[in-house]
Amino acid sequence: MRRAASLALFLGAAFACGHIPQGLWGRTWHYARAWGLDPYLVAAVVWVESRYCPQAVGRAGELGLGQFMPGTWARTTGAPPEWRAHPDWALWATAKHLRELYYATGGDWYKALAAYNAGLGALRKGAIPASTRRYVERVLSVYRAWRRG
Repeated sequence: MRRAASLALFLGAAFACGHIPQGLWGRTWHYARAWGLDPYLVAAVVWVESRYCPQAVGRAGELGLGQFMPGTWARTTGAPPEWRAHPDWALWATAKHLRELYYATGGDWYKALAAYNAGLGALRKGAIPASTRRYVERVLSVYRAWRRG
């Protein structure tokens, strides 16, 4: 618990984890719009990835709101890996990475979301794994629900 408390001080914000604080919602919209994306889509990705928990750590070492692996983080941001846990950097990087994947997949959101989950290299090798298809459907389900309001 001590480590979580010190991380909270580093982040300068209370942990979200299962709800979206107004500040993080506003920052999601800001960074999504800055990259020309639908804020609801960026928010849906972050929700499915981390439930808006800045301190979330995945099984394979993914970290932060956008659940970035160190290599993807470095390619996307050029920032130090420990910044993956910072909400502003994570939201900015999530939006930037989604936009890059959208263009890399020829403007196909389904493929861009699949690439966010499985990696662009894996996507280019052929078939989309069942687990990745389920991931994309979860993101799109959250996205549709939030768009309907």
